Amino acid sequence: MVVAGFGRGRRRMKEGAGFIVFQKDSVDKGEPLILTLLKPDGQYDLPKGECDDGETKLQTAIRECFEECSIYVEPNEMLEDGFVHGALTTFAAISNKTPEITRNEHTGILEHEGYKWVNRDDFCNNCLPYLTYPVNHFYSIMDVSYNSNNT
Repeated sequence: MVVAGFGRGRRRMKEGAGFIVFQKDSVDKGEPLILTLLKPDGQYDLPKGECDDGETKLQTAIRECFEECSIYVEPNEMLEDGFVHGALTTFAAISNKTPEITRNEHTGILEHEGYKWVNRDDFCNNCLPYLTYPVNHFYSIMDVSYNSNNT
């Protein structure tokens, strides 16, 4: 399968997985903010990466989230099963943990320059286009949940 975007340009992609981490306090207020990792070129990113051999998508997402921002997602923080778009499977979680950007333990490269919490529009206007699909998917699930709780 050839997928543009995930990874390093157009090429045959190894499958990958990651997390959309919503700030718990903002979700509780009905205004969910996404943990956004800041790439050196200014683009917004999510904690994600390629699956290692023998790893499930969820194991990959949990590992990548911890490696890239020091947040270990606990089972009770999970919101939904994975959303598949091309070679990327994205999971969603809520957390009030404080991210810490770290160097890739295998390459020593600092893949992200920082982080911030942003709303959906800000994220979708500043990320690679393929990341808008999972973000919009999980926001639509929360919109349904909010609407059903308010009726």
